[in-house]
Amino acid sequence: MIEFMALGMPRSGTAWLANLLTTDTTLCEHDPMWRIHYSDLDSIFSDKHLGVSCTGLALFPEWVNAHPARKVILHRPFEEVDASLRAMGSEPLAAPWVGALDRIQGTHVSWKEIFDPHGARGIYEFLLEKPFDAERHAMLVGLNVQMDFERMKPDPVAVRRLFADLAAKGRQQ
Repeated sequence: MIEFMALGMPRSGTAWLANLLTTDTTLCEHDPMWRIHYSDLDSIFSDKHLGVSCTGLALFPEWVNAHPARKVILHRPFEEVDASLRAMGSEPLAAPWVGALDRIQGTHVSWKEIFDPHGARGIYEFLLEKPFDAERHAMLVGLNVQMDFERMKPDPVAVRRLFADLAAKGRQQ
C-alpha cells in the first residue's frame, strides 16, 4: 500500500525527490501512472515502504484526498513550469492544472524546499518517518535528475484509461 505521496506539476522536482525518497528501506515510484492506473497504485508490490512522487495524481483530488498516505504537495509557479516545458520542446500546462494542487489536502511547500537542506529535512522526515540523510541530500543537490522520455515505456492500456478519466472529468466541469 502507498504510504507516502509527493505531488506536483511537471518540472517541479518530482523525479529528483523520488530519488531522495528511495532509500534502503523505502521505494518511491516516480510517475507510476504511465504504467498503472491511479486506482490500482496500492497493488504495487514492494518489500520496502512504498511511496510515489507524481505529476499526475493531483488531477484526481477526490481519490488522493481519500487515500490515507502522508502527502506533500510541491508548488512551482505556472510561468516557471511552462518555461521549463517549452525549453524541452513540450506544450505548456493545460486548464485542468489550474488550482489542482490547491485541492489536495496535505503539507503544501514550495518546490525549492526540496533542494534546501532545512526544507528537505522536514519533507523527508514527515514522509519517510525516519531521520534525514543529509549526506545523500548534499550529493543529490548537485545532480540534474529528471525523467528520460526517450527510454520511458508507458503502458498503453493504463495511459488510455488515464486519459479517458481526464476527459470525463473535463466533461463534468
